[in-house]
Amino acid sequence: MESIRKFINGFLALISFATIIPTGVYDISTAAEYFYLIPLVGFIEGLTVVPLVFIPLTPLVKAVLILSILYIITGLIHIDGFTDFIDALASRKTGEEALRIMKEPCSGAIAIASDILLILITYISLIIVATDKYRWYIILLSQTFAFESMFLLATISEPPKYEGLGKLFITKARDTKKSIANILLLVVLLFIAIYNNINIMKILTLVVIASVTLIILLYTNVKSRKILGYVNGDILGFCLELSRSSTLFISSILLALG
Repeated sequence: MESIRKFINGFLALISFATIIPTGVYDISTAAEYFYLIPLVGFIEGLTVVPLVFIPLTPLVKAVLILSILYIITGLIHIDGFTDFIDALASRKTGEEALRIMKEPCSGAIAIASDILLILITYISLIIVATDKYRWYIILLSQTFAFESMFLLATISEPPKYEGLGKLFITKARDTKKSIANILLLVVLLFIAIYNNINIMKILTLVVIASVTLIILLYTNVKSRKILGYVNGDILGFCLELSRSSTLFISSILLALG
């Protein structure tokens, strides 16, 4: 019973860290211990917006509601990380100078334009997905893989040289047993997302989303090593946002092609 209670508290702490959902458990160290459960957080966040796909509204309105809820639930913390890393990339600086730019309170024009483009691409993609109530599984897959990308990136990246949340979570992620548990959890969640009326389109979408996510996290890892030499919390958020936007966009292209 004690182990079950500890597990539940760990997951609640992780939800509190990754979203604005009040769980009553606010322990960053505990959240880091259970970082391997992060795809479940993404899956649950996806479930909160799936019912909107079935509401008799226009696809444009559905897309606005879905996008707004997804950003509100996370408190925009991940898109903030996306913005900060774009600033560093745009500056063409490396090392401590790049880190200083990421920590500046103001964002550059390129970062702001990138935010707008990211949101616009995600919105347009959701319009296409929301035109058919049977495409709800795409949102679940995209959300699950987007959150999973943070954990996978953490397992292959160097932690920051300074103490902080990024270092804590990345260090905890580099555990073989937790990595195995994470992959098993991911497989279960993916099966749940597509098990009903499995067809070629669902399997193809799953493969494409998984492939795009892998490309994004590898790209992020290469860029982070070049710019900073390590991955921090902002870069994990960058990876999540870029993964979600890219997987939804590619999926919408597949749907448009039939």
